Amino acid sequence: MGSLVELMAFLVMTICINVTISRAQNDIISPSSGFHNPRTTVVIYNDLGGHLPLRYHCKSKQDDLGDRTMAVNGTWSFEFRPSIFGRTLFFCGFRWDNELHWFDIYTQKRDKEFTKFGCRRCEWKIHKDGPCKLNKNTKMFDVCLPWNSQLSENN
Repeated sequence: MGSLVELMAFLVMTICINVTISRAQNDIISPSSGFHNPRTTVVIYNDLGGHLPLRYHCKSKQDDLGDRTMAVNGTWSFEFRPSIFGRTLFFCGFRWDNELHWFDIYTQKRDKEFTKFGCRRCEWKIHKDGPCKLNKNTKMFDVCLPWNSQLSENN
């Protein structure tokens, strides 16, 4: 009789896990379910200075947002729902003149809403020496990070 109870408990647990994973994959988690996974917006500003348009290409493991060009002082944004498992990553390549730089524009570990510099609307100004994030505490773009890499088209 004990093994029947264990088997039933295992089946109930398996069903619960499958339902949770299915709902997460389909983005059908509603606020009334006790778990809310709001959309996140990333905003990018061209703050290179001068008359330089910013060419960029952003993507994640699942989404390729394509090659684009942003005018001087222009902005562009995209939205997504972060993973409930905490592994969402979007990275972008930025080009101007003969330079190419890469940056992780959104990493869930760094940018989740409840961390010190976290955000649900993550805003970045792209400068020649690196991107600077809007600090929700100071309301200034003073969280500046280095590029992931630096490449020259001449190399």
